[in-house]
Amino acid sequence: MKKTAVLIYDSFCNFEFSVALEILAIAEKEIVVFAKSKDIVKSEDGLLIMPNKSIDEVVIDEYDSLILPGAMDIRAAIEDENIIEFIRKFEEKVIGAISIAPIMLVKVGLLKGKAFMAGVNKDEIMEEGFSEQDLEKMIGWDDNLANPIKDGYIITGKIVTSVSYNFVRWGLAFAKMLGIDIPSQTFGI
Repeated sequence: MKKTAVLIYDSFCNFEFSVALEILAIAEKEIVVFAKSKDIVKSEDGLLIMPNKSIDEVVIDEYDSLILPGAMDIRAAIEDENIIEFIRKFEEKVIGAISIAPIMLVKVGLLKGKAFMAGVNKDEIMEEGFSEQDLEKMIGWDDNLANPIKDGYIITGKIVTSVSYNFVRWGLAFAKMLGIDIPSQTFGI
């Protein structure tokens, strides 16, 4: 069975991908945690994680999927060309991106002009060099609060995106895209 890569970066949000990781553990699907280097990475709530591998150690044929968690501040990761290139290697794989992480997929070019959810508002990221066209089908934080997406996530091709508070539904959808079908009641839905 191919593995799932999990990319972490400074101030990543661990609760957002907790359900996805638990489902993968139940299915006995191996995960490998990657970061820019093998140095310890601190989550937004202070959890210290030592990655299994650095991003330059990826052997892409060993993986069928990638998880991108949100973060308090994703600026350093999104501006790092090595991280962007790492993500680009997963273009043909299943990708789960939550909270602000889908913006990295826009930067890579995988979601430009396509439907996706993100835990940020368009006006908050326009100054980062994204165009109106790049984000035209984005459902941002306020958009989703005003008009919630029924399923709690959006699937575009092989990519599933959501906002932080839909992390359970997003985790279940990510797993289902990998052929792992866990009853939603397992996680209180």
